[in-house]
Amino acid sequence: MSKREVINQDPLTIEELKTMAGLPVWCPDEEAYGIVMCDKIGQWAGIPFLHGVWYHDGIGTKFEYNIIGRKLKCFKIEDKKEFAMPLKTKVDAFGNRLMVCPNCESTAVVKPSRKVFELYPYCPWCGQKLKGDNINEEDISNNP
Repeated sequence: MSKREVINQDPLTIEELKTMAGLPVWCPDEEAYGIVMCDKIGQWAGIPFLHGVWYHDGIGTKFEYNIIGRKLKCFKIEDKKEFAMPLKTKVDAFGNRLMVCPNCESTAVVKPSRKVFELYPYCPWCGQKLKGDNINEEDISNNP
């Protein structure tokens, strides 16, 4: 499931689904990802639908299912980039120890300011949320 995965193991409630119009979910009953749709007016107002494409043997078929009517279980999926991750330590070809983004391994994630190095909240290259408070100068030394 690459960058996206099911984080919450409890199925979403109908009330939660009603607030998720336009957001992606995973439906194991249909073995498909889909977008939640929920009309505000008309005959289907307030009823969440799962809109997506089901693939089998290289053939895709669009679907739009009434989640309540079919008793489907749907799970919220989130981008892993929204979960703060600690920096990785990497040694370059010259023996310098570098603190890098855990996702893209970019070194441009720490901004120097006087003797304390501050961590950007998100990697400026890939958008990964980064974990940690201030990073001390010895954490970013030229010694492996």
